[in-house]
Amino acid sequence: LVQLGIASAERILSVITAEADLDENTGGYTAPMRGEITFENVAFGYEDGNLIENISFTIQPGQTVAIVGQTGSGKSTLTALINRTYDVTQGRILIDGIDVREWNLDSLRSQISKIEQDVFLFSRTLGENIAFGAPDTPQAQIEQAAKEAQAHDFIMSFVKGYETEVGERGVTLSGGQRQRIALARAFLSNPRILILDDSTSAIDSATEDEIQKAIRRAQQGRTTLLITHRLSQIRWADHILVLEGGEITASGKHEELLRTSPQYRRIFARYDVALPQIETQPA
Repeated sequence: LVQLGIASAERILSVITAEADLDENTGGYTAPMRGEITFENVAFGYEDGNLIENISFTIQPGQTVAIVGQTGSGKSTLTALINRTYDVTQGRILIDGIDVREWNLDSLRSQISKIEQDVFLFSRTLGENIAFGAPDTPQAQIEQAAKEAQAHDFIMSFVKGYETEVGERGVTLSGGQRQRIALARAFLSNPRILILDDSTSAIDSATEDEIQKAIRRAQQGRTTLLITHRLSQIRWADHILVLEGGEITASGKHEELLRTSPQYRRIFARYDVALPQIETQPA
């Protein structure tokens, strides 16, 4: 038993004492973000080659930019470079004109929120999950964030409301409910940059209506990067980037890309019959 305990302790301690290679730049730049994002000839990859390369674009503060492409084209990798989950291997990424590597890492990440398809919830109350990272948040602010995320009504449908315990990873909630809790977290942290990475792909169309309202509310006044294959979301974007093989092959508005980009048309081939009707509907 002692030998088993020592072996386990060594494995645990190796994780606890591990240090990342990433420079946190504790003395780096700190300031409230405006949300301007610039990629300058960015490339990133591992030893076996680049996943993305020759990426250059600029997003103005408050703009919504959709990133589309086939699976494996580099969409998620591109967004992971913004908050320095990884560092670029070539070129640079600027936020408000400052290289992300020159930002204080805490300041950088505290102003960026990323919501993915797989939302992680802890086995705690709904209120505690919304206030994750800010445990001293007043109840009124938690409820306001939930209302903005279209989550308040379903939370209050539970007997214990915000004190309802959720199972590990949120197994007691539906996919749409977990997404709205994640959006409520984002509202509470009030990020200047919001990244939505295929966050509604597993949600039914009835639930999506509520999610759409919450996302539209979340985008207001924030720079938003949107990774999705849903036309209903892509059409909101101020600009669309089309990725193929780790490079931007086309960019522009939805209607423009339908006319000029064969790849963009292929991505949405299953919508071909509905496209004319969709284009005539008001945004």
